[in-house]
Amino acid sequence: MRNKSGLSQGLSIAFRFGIEMAVAIGLGGLMGYSIDYFSGTRPWFFVAGVFLGGAAGVLNVYRAAQEITFEDDDGPNDQGDPTS
Repeated sequence: MRNKSGLSQGLSIAFRFGIEMAVAIGLGGLMGYSIDYFSGTRPWFFVAGVFLGGAAGVLNVYRAAQEITFEDDDGPNDQGDPTS
């Protein structure tokens, strides 16, 4: 199995975070819009859905970043430190 270069690994992480944010905001907005459509309260639930979706997206990106940080910390020490 090939090791990923730093650039491709960074791009894959950036695309993952961007997609996580876009999907969360899109779903929140869609849910808010559908509530507004059926209840006739435009645009209040749409706006609330976009904000809640954004908050959910930020939380998902934060959790994913924590997983990536922990995965990197568990790797071997590349600096040749014999104590680790």
